[in-house]
Amino acid sequence: MNLDIEQIRQFLQAHAETILTWLVAGLVMMLLAKFELRRAVRKSAQAMSESVATTVAACVPDIAHAAQTAHPVAVDPDGAEPVTAQRADALRRLSLDTVATVMARGRWLEDVGNLRLAEDALLTGRRAGGADPLLVVAPQPVVQAYLTAQRTFEDEAARLQTHRREALTLQEALQALVAEAAHVEQETASIVMRFEQVNAQAAQGVEAGDYQRFLIQKYNQLGQREKDIGQERAELAAQLRESTDALAEHAHVASQRYTQALAPLMQQLRSAWGHGDSPDVFETWLRHAKPEDGMPAPAADRSAA
Repeated sequence: MNLDIEQIRQFLQAHAETILTWLVAGLVMMLLAKFELRRAVRKSAQAMSESVATTVAACVPDIAHAAQTAHPVAVDPDGAEPVTAQRADALRRLSLDTVATVMARGRWLEDVGNLRLAEDALLTGRRAGGADPLLVVAPQPVVQAYLTAQRTFEDEAARLQTHRREALTLQEALQALVAEAAHVEQETASIVMRFEQVNAQAAQGVEAGDYQRFLIQKYNQLGQREKDIGQERAELAAQLRESTDALAEHAHVASQRYTQALAPLMQQLRSAWGHGDSPDVFETWLRHAKPEDGMPAPAADRSAA
């Protein structure tokens, strides 16, 4: 079979743009497919990691408890501590870390209600996402109490941030009016100065009637706008005060609700502390829990014990 080189060359020259367009389109599609494949792989790996972390956090306490029930605890021949003792020590250390974390979250809820604090200052107060190490070593009742308190925190934080955004919107609108009022004041001062110059020229016989009328009209417009801005500023300032007070009240209530939601966790941590006296932080926390909120008073707990 003989190939007609000249005919092939003519065909390529006649359809060069079309062929080049299809080649570029194919290359772009390959690059997009490669990018989408990588993104899908990353999402799949992230979802798998989160699933494994959740499964481990939920199952490890039950597995460890079942293993301890089925087999006696063995001691290392070299005299190392038993596994249960190591687990208990880890639980105690992580319990104190968790107490510090949840106390910081409670303070963060209060701080959200303070508009004087910048958004950047609030970022450090809220712990980043991720599984708490306590969930791996703690018994199931502690895990459930922790997750319940965490859901309360997330709900209260979402509501507070909504109220804060509304208050910040009013604050930004008021600041914009303040800036506009300053601009109007500068424009008014400039017009007054130019009007005085025109009057001085008119005294010397220079005709400037149209320009004077223009300045007077502009001055009246600025005066009306300044009056409107004053009214709008007064209304916005009142709304901002109400919104700020409401935000602070919401933040205080949210912090109290979170504190009450943490009371079962503190009880579980105190119960899971094991041998020895538990730290005073648990007793102090429970003393601040209100009996009418469904939490027993510490004295009742001690008498019942």
